[in-house]
Amino acid sequence: MLPSCALYAAGVVCALLLVAGIGLIVAQTFRTFMYNRLKKEIVLVEGSRVFETWKKPPPPVYMEFFFFNVTNVKEFLEGAKPVVKQVGPYTYREYRYKDNVSMVENGTMVSAYNIKSFVFLEEKSVGHPAEDYITTVNIPAWAVMNKVKGSFWKSSMVSIWMNSVGSGIFTNRSVEELLWGYEDPLLARVASSSPEVETTFGLMYKKNGSDDGEFIYHTGEQNYMDYGRVKTWKGLSQLKFWRSNQSNSINGSDGSAFHPLLDKNERIYIFTPDLCRSIYMEFEKDVEVKGIPAFRFTPPRSVMASKEENPANEGFCVSPKNCLGTGLLDVSPCRKGAPVVASFPHFYLAEDKYVNAIDGLSPQRTHHQTFLDLNPVSHVLSGVNPLFTLEL
Repeated sequence: MLPSCALYAAGVVCALLLVAGIGLIVAQTFRTFMYNRLKKEIVLVEGSRVFETWKKPPPPVYMEFFFFNVTNVKEFLEGAKPVVKQVGPYTYREYRYKDNVSMVENGTMVSAYNIKSFVFLEEKSVGHPAEDYITTVNIPAWAVMNKVKGSFWKSSMVSIWMNSVGSGIFTNRSVEELLWGYEDPLLARVASSSPEVETTFGLMYKKNGSDDGEFIYHTGEQNYMDYGRVKTWKGLSQLKFWRSNQSNSINGSDGSAFHPLLDKNERIYIFTPDLCRSIYMEFEKDVEVKGIPAFRFTPPRSVMASKEENPANEGFCVSPKNCLGTGLLDVSPCRKGAPVVASFPHFYLAEDKYVNAIDGLSPQRTHHQTFLDLNPVSHVLSGVNPLFTLEL
């Protein structure tokens, strides 16, 4: 009886293994079929399942603005450390759509202009932007002073102009003015002798209802890995702001589309006109967003690291002798020379010397980390926390 039992048991095991093997083959075949179908369907061409949502994304997007109010101007001018208090959010519903969409290069590329408009949402804000005032650095004044530094006569003239119009290194303006623009008296004075100078300044000036210039994207039809990848911006395949070809490279998408079948080991590149450069993100962890599995990608410290910490970033130094440390990016080359730097909020991931130089900063990963949550198969954006700040 034992041999026959053993034979029977072996037969059962073989049958189970056969069924399991068939199941694995079927599952793998189905997965391959679905992946190939995704590669063909997720392309930026008329009639595809993603084209209309790419042109006009349906999920609501909210832009929150925070400001640092300088609370000790008098003491700072006498040599004290600046003290700031965060004020915000001032929340706007952001409407995005792509305009002037047309197929180019025999249908392998698509041209489009990204239009953004903003509508204030009082119920999601701490106050009203027209009524709340912020004391902050006077960016136009700093920009003008930076432009003439090194010239005694020009610097003296600017000093006279600043005194005549009552312009100092700090200003008190409404949130609405700081965001959407105000007529600056010093810029108006400069423009009287240099008509090309823009007299209105605002952090979001000319960005409401406007576009960032023409983008040409890969459709992904020839290679699904190229889906949504930017080929050129404003006719350029290489930027002209930085000191190396690598730094000037336009890499990745514009953040609105990512190729399907994401891998945890890959870097995601995003070109951001506001930063005048491409950044990259790496996989951090698996998350769930409203029950949907997603990969969380975040920019590592190396993205904004110093040239000593990451030699590849040396090209972002404005000059060999003027290179900022980890956590800060000098964006003056693409801000008409204005002495402005970009960082993560509260100098998150920056060197301690920057954080400790200002009282009132409290960098925290929970609140200040930038991340993208992406479904790994469908490429759909499940969540986003795109945080960058501009500092003087």
